[in-house]
Amino acid sequence: MNSRPVSFIIMETQNDLLNFIIIDDDPINNLACRAAIKSATGGKIAKCFNNPVESLNYFEKEYALSIPSHQTIIFLDLNMPEMNGWEWLEKFSNMPEKIKERITIYILSSSVNPTDIDQAHANTLVKDYIIKPLTKAKVQDLLHETNTNPMAELNTI
Repeated sequence: MNSRPVSFIIMETQNDLLNFIIIDDDPINNLACRAAIKSATGGKIAKCFNNPVESLNYFEKEYALSIPSHQTIIFLDLNMPEMNGWEWLEKFSNMPEKIKERITIYILSSSVNPTDIDQAHANTLVKDYIIKPLTKAKVQDLLHETNTNPMAELNTI
């Protein structure tokens, strides 16, 4: 019987260096977004906030104390009852730079209003505007554009 030594390679994938956060008051949309992200990334689970104020509190507490080494992608809805996406961006703009530099924000909205799209593109905090629904293909496209594809290492083996 031929016996070969077995080698194991342990590596940290980009998937481990990337977090996803969804800020949207619609639980059905959040479920669909989580499924798209999980499918596009090979299992990454997104954190969801139905309340935008709670998400700001989360960043102030979790990111201000110890800035994670990973990047975070946020999908931000515009139309929410307690605080809309534009108000959220205004509050977020006051966060310390060390927090903002670790975060990439995408507006995720059902609005096709050119004014909303133009306003998003004019905002320096916003990377791009995505029209709902978020799909696996859209997530894969944005990961490819930002060179943060968590599946890249798996595809090259």
